[in-house]
Amino acid sequence: VGRDPFNPITEDLYLGARPEREQVPALKEAGITHVVSCLREDERAKVAFLKEDFHSLFIPIHDGMREDIASMFPAFFEFVRTGREQDARAKVFIHCEVGVSRSATLATALVMQRSRSRFFEAYCDIRAKRAEVLPNIGFASQLQRLELDMHPRAPGDQSVSSLARYLREVCAVPVDIETLQSVLHHHDYDGLKAI
Repeated sequence: VGRDPFNPITEDLYLGARPEREQVPALKEAGITHVVSCLREDERAKVAFLKEDFHSLFIPIHDGMREDIASMFPAFFEFVRTGREQDARAKVFIHCEVGVSRSATLATALVMQRSRSRFFEAYCDIRAKRAEVLPNIGFASQLQRLELDMHPRAPGDQSVSSLARYLREVCAVPVDIETLQSVLHHHDYDGLKAI
């Protein structure tokens, strides 16, 4: 199945796979000015050429369920904010190896932060523009915690969380959603402990 190398998510945010040098003209044509590379440290050299043409931020991270991607959110948000302050036409391209989990997690966090949207809502919006996005369960749990920081749950709130919906509707966890919600709540929305 052919995947697009990158897709527009918002007017100034693009998401995709690790670019090759030959894709630089296409990125420039799309108006990209800033690139965020989410790869393992030992893969940094593969994208070193991007610094020649774009403002670049390298976020060394594995696509592991126990990786702390949320600790990268502040530096990432600041990079994007500063880029927009310096140039109102700045456009950011976020990539990992295939544009499915690490970069999709950062894109989701940015959409949530900008629009104050909930995790599942932001994820669905992004998936409508890049169908293969699928943050791993550990990353999804961290996006749920970001949502809870922005929208704290009231005591006794029994509504279904974004993470429960993600696990049930996207990951097809074979548990009814009410049970899933109860277990997630009990485990402080850590999807790895809950399932």
